[in-house]
Amino acid sequence: MLFFILPFILLTAGVWFGYDYYYGGKDYYTRVGAPDEVKAGKFSNGEKYTEYIYTQNAFNSKGEKTVQKTHEIRDAPLRINAYLKLKVNPRKGVLSWEEVSEKDIPKQALAKMDK
Repeated sequence: MLFFILPFILLTAGVWFGYDYYYGGKDYYTRVGAPDEVKAGKFSNGEKYTEYIYTQNAFNSKGEKTVQKTHEIRDAPLRINAYLKLKVNPRKGVLSWEEVSEKDIPKQALAKMDK
């Protein structure tokens, strides 16, 4: 019986570790400012795009600060003064973000943003 369960446990642990290593992250919160840089370009199919580059101070729920750089390819820049919840991977940087309201931000993070 152990010979059947042990490989399953090892495989599950390996998959979980790999996923967490590449796609896991911690939550940080930031307020959007003006983009640092705006670049225009073309995809290989000839379609034009605009890339907005932001460098932002972000804070976790304990108020610890990190500086994150995000590259956004979109039609318009992010809304200035919008609050974002970032998912940050220590090896890859910002994996994803979502706009949140001020009431959804932990108090310690919000206090550091307001300084």
